[in-house]
Amino acid sequence: MIPVTHPVPPLTAVDAPNLRRLEFLLLCDFMPGSASTIIDHVMGLKEFSRHSIQIFNSRGDVSNLLELDRFDGVIIHYSLVACMDTYIGPNLRAAICRFKGLKAAFIQDEYRWINDTMAAFRQLGVHILFSVVPQEIMDDYYPQDRLPNVVRETVLTGYVPGELLSRTVPRLEDRSIDVGYRARKVPDWLGSFAQEKWLISGRFEADAALYGLTCDMSTREEDRIYGENWIKFLANCKAVLGTESGASVCDFTGEIQRNVDQHLARDPSASFETLRDLYFKDEDNRVILAVISPRCFEAAALQTLMILYEGTYSGRLEPWRHYVPLKKDHSNMAEVMEVLRDPVRAQEIVDRAYREVALNPDNSFEAMVRQVDRAIDRRYHPEMAATKRCYAEGELVALLAREKRRMRRRELMQKVMRKARQTVRHRLVVIAKVVAANGVIHVARLTPGPLRRWAKRIVLRHTRIRRLIGIDA
Repeated sequence: MIPVTHPVPPLTAVDAPNLRRLEFLLLCDFMPGSASTIIDHVMGLKEFSRHSIQIFNSRGDVSNLLELDRFDGVIIHYSLVACMDTYIGPNLRAAICRFKGLKAAFIQDEYRWINDTMAAFRQLGVHILFSVVPQEIMDDYYPQDRLPNVVRETVLTGYVPGELLSRTVPRLEDRSIDVGYRARKVPDWLGSFAQEKWLISGRFEADAALYGLTCDMSTREEDRIYGENWIKFLANCKAVLGTESGASVCDFTGEIQRNVDQHLARDPSASFETLRDLYFKDEDNRVILAVISPRCFEAAALQTLMILYEGTYSGRLEPWRHYVPLKKDHSNMAEVMEVLRDPVRAQEIVDRAYREVALNPDNSFEAMVRQVDRAIDRRYHPEMAATKRCYAEGELVALLAREKRRMRRRELMQKVMRKARQTVRHRLVVIAKVVAANGVIHVARLTPGPLRRWAKRIVLRHTRIRRLIGIDA
């Protein structure tokens, strides 16, 4: 197979009124073993942007060593939760607030902490928000009056990984798994739409047994597959199940999640229907966030047949052209089986998905970055320019190394202090037991025999008193 590349056309003065190459700092949670979608997204921004983007793993907090005024702009990646100090600590948050350059943020999983997230973006002074929410419902999530002067751009949850396009994959007839699938059981408070992600597996597997299909499906956390193993698994499946990503509940305040979590803590067996009727009946399906999943692009690139619940899939897929539509009540299972058992028809759908979806330049990371660059160039103003020389790549790496050493020293000191406090607390308990035991002994010596024997029986019946005076220690 010949590798396919999507060259990025040069920006013109119309696309980019500011043609100066800007210096950006990308703040993210970028660690070895991160999800491949995060790695692809971060590296895509760095590789394809016409601007210079330096990656900084900033989860937690940083010291004043990091000088943001060396950059023209800062980008907050979706791997950092903007409203939580565990992701963006107080020092870094204050530094971003003071920063005079351009500020952009990517966000996903937008059905939770919506009010807190908007408050965080207002506090940080974000100028551009790259969201996966479609424009037609953007005001339902992020009203313009709640994010004044913020450019709201819609992007996808993921794009076609370029390296998958040059892979040699087995032919459909040579693959050992008829239908494969992996998903996790999502929280009930995400609504009925999100439940489809794991319900599809059980329903399909029950039907597949009647047709003698070889399936490999699971919604258990311990069965999830990551990285290269996931790619190999997908390339060994003739077909893969799928649904749109998203949710049908917008939990603006977090109250719905708290109520559901507290109920499940009291009654873990509570059904979805019970929880919905109690806590989010009016919110469920009021606003539905439904978008294409990155898995669809992976399946198209690996030439695996997609069997998907009917949906719009962000306008990137057409039923019967790029995928086999499965009705949500599974009433057309026989029709789906006809395609699975017809290698010619299945191959035609797979080939079209590869040509028209996987090889479509609009579905590439290059296309996303072009959109990002255009938004940056429209929003950027000269007064946002850096006031100091930008870090060289080596300088930022050295700074990161110092930050890691500082964090390790702080963690070690915190561990020592915790151990010291535990030691002091233990010694105080021992001293208290000794004092209590001696007090009991002295009081017993002064107590008449019958009263002493009665008190002894009382003490021996109370475990806490025995522990206190050291009898059970």
